[in-house]
Amino acid sequence: MTMLNSSPRAKAAFACFAIVLSLPTVGRALSDADAQQLERDRILIANETHKQIFEAYKVTGTPLFVTSDSLLNGYHVLYEESILRLEQANAQKLPAVLRFILGRLDAAAASIGEQGELTAAAKRRATIVLGTALKLLEDDFQITDAGTMAIISDEVARIVEAQMVMKPDWLGPPEPDFMYLDYSRYKVRGFYTESERLTRYFRAVAWLQSIPFRVSHDDELLSVLMLGRCLASDGSEANDARCEAHRIFFRTYTEFLGVGDDWDLVTASGVVTEGLDFDLDAKRAELIAQAEDGPQINDQLRFPPDDPNAAAEPNFRILSAYRLPEAVLFQRTTDIRQFPGRFFPNGLEVCIALGSTFARDKLDSVQKADVLATIDENLGLFDAGTSLYFDYLRMIATLLDAPEPNAPDFMTAEPWQAKSCGTALAGWAQLRHTWVLQAKLNVIAFGTGRIPAGFVEPEPEFFRRMADLAARTRALLEAAGAFDSSYFSLIDALMDLADLLDRSATKEEFYQRLWELPDDEHFRLNHLRVMLHWPASDDVPEEEWTATMVAWLRAMADDLGEGIVDPSLGATTWMYESDVARLWPLLDTTSRRLESVARIQLAGGDLGEDYDDFIGGYGDTLAAIMGYDGNYSSKHPKDDAPRIADVHSNPLLGNLHVGVGRARAIYVLYPWQGQAVLCRGAVMPYYEFVDETRLTDEEWKARLDSNARPDVPAWLRPIICEEGLSAPGFASSESR
Repeated sequence: MTMLNSSPRAKAAFACFAIVLSLPTVGRALSDADAQQLERDRILIANETHKQIFEAYKVTGTPLFVTSDSLLNGYHVLYEESILRLEQANAQKLPAVLRFILGRLDAAAASIGEQGELTAAAKRRATIVLGTALKLLEDDFQITDAGTMAIISDEVARIVEAQMVMKPDWLGPPEPDFMYLDYSRYKVRGFYTESERLTRYFRAVAWLQSIPFRVSHDDELLSVLMLGRCLASDGSEANDARCEAHRIFFRTYTEFLGVGDDWDLVTASGVVTEGLDFDLDAKRAELIAQAEDGPQINDQLRFPPDDPNAAAEPNFRILSAYRLPEAVLFQRTTDIRQFPGRFFPNGLEVCIALGSTFARDKLDSVQKADVLATIDENLGLFDAGTSLYFDYLRMIATLLDAPEPNAPDFMTAEPWQAKSCGTALAGWAQLRHTWVLQAKLNVIAFGTGRIPAGFVEPEPEFFRRMADLAARTRALLEAAGAFDSSYFSLIDALMDLADLLDRSATKEEFYQRLWELPDDEHFRLNHLRVMLHWPASDDVPEEEWTATMVAWLRAMADDLGEGIVDPSLGATTWMYESDVARLWPLLDTTSRRLESVARIQLAGGDLGEDYDDFIGGYGDTLAAIMGYDGNYSSKHPKDDAPRIADVHSNPLLGNLHVGVGRARAIYVLYPWQGQAVLCRGAVMPYYEFVDETRLTDEEWKARLDSNARPDVPAWLRPIICEEGLSAPGFASSESR
């Protein structure tokens, strides 16, 4: 490394820097250009990769820099695991909810005085939509009408294929407000690819969210009101209790995300509390009079509405996707009637709406002045909500406002502002990944004194809001039942182990297949193999062993689904208990202590020896928050950090994706008592690009590891090292 021709202090800093970079834990040195960039900007994102962000904080020998990125990633891993458990429970509930509604459809239809073609057509539409969802959930679902069943089977095939763009005959001919159905929206993405149950659930929910029941069409309006009546109270105590439970199911995520963008079945049930004996035109007029607030997001392949201020006409969906503020903003900044040449939004629009002047300057767009004016006109979208999602946005907004008065000078410069936008958008991308189904798509120089173990990103308000967010998130998750004892992951693991056995002719072949699994799968299933050595298995003839074990594992999984725990599972179940419940308080207390440290740091106070223990142990704390609380697991983390979500769709040009890659090291020259202390932390790099398809996490990870990986946004590139962010050679990795 070339020493810089600069001040003695800078030279000393980089002399130490060169020593630090020679450590095996760093793995590669920065170029001369990188060193000069770090001296100038005081921050640099290096091409050093970690499978999980906490690994960067378990490296010894360099003062640490606790980034907001690291705590955000910890929050998202814990949050997604908690929502995953809720969705596993919902996946178990949904078939019963739909069967209950379908079972009451005949009675609802029979209660209509006019039993003509309109009633028959309305009932047929309701049956097809519900039946398709049930067939997606359960292979053995059947109805007696062969013609309707054939339509359902055809729909299921197209949904599973997830490639066609068409409008099937039963939905009617192409119309200006509903031209075609884009079946790619049913491609399973996010954590829903983790099990067969979640895969089926994703398709069914996406289907129920996508089929409109337009208020302007008699058969569609009557159809959804029939379905609403199936969810309305009828005076029977038992039915009323079930209806209420099912209505709660339809609004599971209101406190998390806010309101649905379309009317749903709960709304429909409230319209028909007095039954179905009404004038349809009068009911339509009544509904249109109440439709001032929606919908605000278009998710159909269609022509724009005649009303220049409308995104779509009033309609119902059996399940409504949720209205997120940036989705509404994107709808308005890409409205073809206002911006005819602007085909996709830009993630920087989110930062602009949250107050970033850097993002406002860096936005590269046709009709930029008009786009900025539209954003300014819609700032209220980001202020009005009371859901957890809005709390999150308000938290990351603290990273985009003016630095604290006593903050280091480099935090007012453009490189740090770019880093802050990258942090905010990386967090937002991870949040959108969690809600890919439920959100509506519109698609040092060392001195003579003691050097601290490291420093905390001087954003105390961010850490305070993170603590508040963690506390509220935990309360909402607990109320929603996310911490109830359930063994969905264990059931899936047992079934997957049984399937692996079923594909093996002998015991030896099974163990070979188990050993050859990818690391993540091997770790997930290997701990269960000890159960295959239960005493009675020794008495099973060799030729019957695999079949016997398959039947036993599947029976055990079935029993768990009914709440029966086989004694053979022993201590295995503790790994699947609601451990996430105890991790949320840890995130809360860690955030509050980081807030305190940041304030002391900004005031130039003495951090004390206890502080060194806290910062020095931050990697272990973060690992625990992210579910890696064992020594083995934290040394062998999963390579699953990359996340991708499609947030906006253009039927002609493709889908706008936002996501994060694997954690990368960030170096910061932090000012401390007249010295520049070289610190090392980690960030989650943000990506934004258009692709013809909708990418899954596995496809995104493969893209990152190939020569086809996209570059980071241009506005983020200046704080990246000279060689860029290439495919990983991991800074720390071990194989089993």
